[in-house]
Amino acid sequence: MSTNVTGSAGWRHRLVPWAPLLVLAALWEAATRLSLLDPMLLPPFSAVLRRGWQLLVSGRLLGDVAASAWRVLLGFGAAALLALPAGIALGLYPLLEELGSVLLSALRPLSPPAWIPLAILWFGIGDPPALFIIFVGTFFSLLVGTLAATKAVEPQLIKAALTLGASRRQSIWYAILPRLVPALLTQARIGLGLAWMCVIAAEMVAVRRGVGFLMIEARNLFRTEDVIVGMIAVAMVGLATETLLLRVEKVVCRWRAGLEPSRLYAQALREHRP
Repeated sequence: MSTNVTGSAGWRHRLVPWAPLLVLAALWEAATRLSLLDPMLLPPFSAVLRRGWQLLVSGRLLGDVAASAWRVLLGFGAAALLALPAGIALGLYPLLEELGSVLLSALRPLSPPAWIPLAILWFGIGDPPALFIIFVGTFFSLLVGTLAATKAVEPQLIKAALTLGASRRQSIWYAILPRLVPALLTQARIGLGLAWMCVIAAEMVAVRRGVGFLMIEARNLFRTEDVIVGMIAVAMVGLATETLLLRVEKVVCRWRAGLEPSRLYAQALREHRP
């Protein structure tokens, strides 16, 4: 009996986050069917699902998603390989941070689409300009986030390591880097979201294959269903990536289990409840 209760509670826990999406889909379908919204501008949700299935069966949707995902992997991977070590170095060495502060402050506010004309002039049409846009769009976010996380490491950890006889390199490896893992995984989640934004923008002007190209081609042909299918495809890939990274964080950062502020706060309220 207890097993059935636990199982039903687990299913409810999994289904609750999907409730707002189901409600939104129902309202969307009802609004278009009742002519509250122009179906040419916003087709019914059922029509979008039907068109999505057609694109999926034909192989067009999977091919475009795969092309976009490959660009995201390459561009974001290159940005992470450079930005994460650079952010840690800037956080550990104030002189390096001071040298790069003006350049970083000047380049970071430039939005990725602002680089598209230069990227096309420099690299032409194809994958190189798209990869460049993804790199630029994610590099500075990863760099600044890693820099801030490194500077926020508790000084007590470093002092304790040095007091116990650790060298500077050992204190970085055994005290600072483990403390940075949760923040780096969070930066990866943010960076991947930015990477998908960048690849869609780049594919609308610089390539002939990908979700962004699918959406801009559909706009030119007034296929609103295809535009929305592309948006949903990106959202689903982003959701899958987010779920994967959260699971990785739970495994890698097992020592944080039960130490989340929300749980500690709820526990404190229960203990002090009269």
